[in-house]
Amino acid sequence: MSKRIYDLNRMRKTYPLIRRKPRLAELDLKIIETVKLRYNESEFSKTYSFKKLYVESPICVATAENENLNAYIISVNRSEVTVEISAPALASPEVFVHLQIISRNSEET
Repeated sequence: MSKRIYDLNRMRKTYPLIRRKPRLAELDLKIIETVKLRYNESEFSKTYSFKKLYVESPICVATAENENLNAYIISVNRSEVTVEISAPALASPEVFVHLQIISRNSEET
């Protein structure tokens, strides 16, 4: 049986003198959606519509796969997210952006 409740303060391997109060998160309640966006040539902005329904605007994380580009989230609402890259995409190295969408959990302790 897998562990359901995680202490987020103990995920890193640091050993401070004064231990912080545990921040517990129940990962089974969160809705997580991942996608890999492909940018065509001379394209720098892309809008992704969510596959799942969210009650409020979710937390979005965008990471560019190419080393010389940055990915920026311009806008987020309950149905879609707009992601831009720092330079227009070129034809020869394909440009991909990894996007993670995580629902907000209002029941944090």
